[in-house]
Amino acid sequence: MSSLWDRTQKLSKEDYADVERVYGDNFPLEVRFHLATWIEQNFIPGTKMPDDYTPHNLHNLAVSLLNELDQTANAIQEEPASFLVKKKLMDTSNQLKIRYGANPAALAMTVKNCIDQEASIVARAEGVGGCPPTHEANMNHHIRQSISSMRQQVHKETLTDVNRLKQEHEAINMDLYSLKELTTAHSRLVEQHGDGYSEVKKMTESKNKMQHELSQKLGKFINHFKALEEKLKVIYETVMNIQKEVLDNKLVAWKREQQLAGNGLHMTQSLENIQEWCEGLADILWTLRTQVKQLEILWTQVARFQNNPAPNNLPDLIAGLTNLLTGLVTGTFIIEKQPPQVMKTNTRFTATVRLLVGGQLNVHMASPNVAVSIISESQANQLLKASNQSNKRKEDYSSGEILNGIGNMEYHSSSKQVSVTFRNLQLKKIKRTEKKGTESVMEEKFSVCFWTDFTVGELKFQVFTLSLPVVVIVHGNQEPQALATITWDNAFAEWGRRPFVVPDKVPWIKMADALNMKWTAACGSNRGLTEENFYFLATKAFRNPSLGKDEIKNLVISWSQFCREPLPDRNFTFWEWFYRVMNLTSQHMRGPWNEGLIMGFVSKQKAEELLMSCNHGTFLLRYSDSELGGVTIAYVRQDQLGKNVYFVAPFVSKDLSQRSIADTIFDLQENLAYLYPNIQSEVFKKFSSVGSKDVGQTTHGYVRHTLRTHVEGLANDYSNPATPVNPYEVGYVNSYQDESNEMEYDISQINFTDILDITSGNLYPDHANQPRM
Repeated sequence: MSSLWDRTQKLSKEDYADVERVYGDNFPLEVRFHLATWIEQNFIPGTKMPDDYTPHNLHNLAVSLLNELDQTANAIQEEPASFLVKKKLMDTSNQLKIRYGANPAALAMTVKNCIDQEASIVARAEGVGGCPPTHEANMNHHIRQSISSMRQQVHKETLTDVNRLKQEHEAINMDLYSLKELTTAHSRLVEQHGDGYSEVKKMTESKNKMQHELSQKLGKFINHFKALEEKLKVIYETVMNIQKEVLDNKLVAWKREQQLAGNGLHMTQSLENIQEWCEGLADILWTLRTQVKQLEILWTQVARFQNNPAPNNLPDLIAGLTNLLTGLVTGTFIIEKQPPQVMKTNTRFTATVRLLVGGQLNVHMASPNVAVSIISESQANQLLKASNQSNKRKEDYSSGEILNGIGNMEYHSSSKQVSVTFRNLQLKKIKRTEKKGTESVMEEKFSVCFWTDFTVGELKFQVFTLSLPVVVIVHGNQEPQALATITWDNAFAEWGRRPFVVPDKVPWIKMADALNMKWTAACGSNRGLTEENFYFLATKAFRNPSLGKDEIKNLVISWSQFCREPLPDRNFTFWEWFYRVMNLTSQHMRGPWNEGLIMGFVSKQKAEELLMSCNHGTFLLRYSDSELGGVTIAYVRQDQLGKNVYFVAPFVSKDLSQRSIADTIFDLQENLAYLYPNIQSEVFKKFSSVGSKDVGQTTHGYVRHTLRTHVEGLANDYSNPATPVNPYEVGYVNSYQDESNEMEYDISQINFTDILDITSGNLYPDHANQPRM
């Protein structure tokens, strides 16, 4: 059987265009062409990834794909005929490495998704089974086919019908004029010769005949008019349904993905497809509206010749088309790049707004202004309630001052987009509302509002769009709590809600998904949190270490449990704990985490149980319960005192910035031989900097120095203590060498003037620097 790529190349122009849209910006079609066989062998089209396929497997698959691409590019001869192809592939490889460097597994999933959709399109075109098209693929095809069919109708069929009616109307007008002249001549002749005159009789017959023919033409015109009216009504109803699908489902799905992207989701929806559909709808609506208005003028003129003209639905049809066009224009004014959802005052930020139908309607020709303001939650509600009112004043909706908040929409020919990018926005002032109850400023939500006015034909539009919720902070230490507000809103907001209402409680299962999304995005991996991790997090969030695993499925977590109430015997909340260990892992332990070398989410008691069943020198890494953003090394040691588990004092970000966790493990290798359960500690070698630097002097002539971690011994001879609040209290092994007790000093013998390099008795030789008394 021929390969999928061979069958793809035999598709019709229209079906192949669907394949091109599937790949689009997601994955270059050139790479699909050059690696056709390799991709189909490793990403088997139409099949589900094996259940045991881990993120590590996806990571390796993506790396193999990039290596294969590099080898293919390097194998191309450097000849004039193939030079551009080779350069294109090499550039593409570099772009993919940059785009997916932090998360190669996402590249593998993207390729798998693309090739599955390609197989669906081929199956649909061939009318065969084996890889049935997905509902989404079928709906996309239906939308594209419907828009294409309607455009052809309004630009050919209905246009031809309208022109034919115009011609019939012109013929009727000419006949009416001829009849009027004949009637005048007939009346004059009757007055002169009477009705019995032969010429009068002939002229009477001609007049009656002409009246009959005119009546037939008028009847024919009315029949054609009504038939065309019905045809236009059918097109109107079809375009209304397609527009509803595009705006209410496709565009909303893209906006929902954009919102979840704030929590780390990798977006897959294509805005280019949506713009293509919206431009098609705008073309249909504008053309249809123009034709209906022309028909209305024709009907007004023809109705004069009828004693009882039949009613027509054209006014209602024009009103409906105008409403659809207005909804399309206002609904497609979107924020392509959202402003930061945690916004610090006096800090520069960027945003991009885009009008999807701007190019089709030539909105950019007038270069309309776009103004930026920040509004409160209550103002957002008022604005949406007043959305149907005309002449809203943006000055009435403002809760702060934003610098550089005026831009002009322009047409970008390379991307065929009408948009404006604000590169130097800055929030200078913010006006807060009065707080209710225990609400803090980090829970107060604002929105950045983008306004614009423009005219299309005789239609005037005043449109606005609101950003995702924004929390305004003035200091960096407010960021974790602000991020909690944004994370909760992004994850659990219902679409179409009243700004910015969110549930106070959510199922734990949904919370686990949100935490997993944040974690995988921060750590740049598809190695998500496991069921064991979720169970540990549930016991911590619900403050119940004895929680049953089957119980968590039915539990709901409240906003207070998530980020208001401190954990037992701690001065920080569940979210603060999770956020800090996530940042620690993302910044300093991403590699070991992605390789599965960090257990992390395990209680101290469970860690002791696991290690007590292992040999001497077995260790694991767990996140500290007491130290915010800390990771500790737990290890088992067997000596003359017996077998015990020890915990090295937690390492925080500052410590790992000086010495990586891998280097620390090798510093303590006499006690750390095997990573639980029995993996040699050498697996950390790839993350170690030991031996990567030359020994000797630096380029500036200095002798290099190295920090090393040293374990002094057991604190107070406790062998199995409980986790203390202070990492330097009972039960932690000090990881820093302290030699303060090895030497005794007589303070009276210390010459401070020598230490301070003071050569005279005057402690302030520079009188200008003397302290004022």
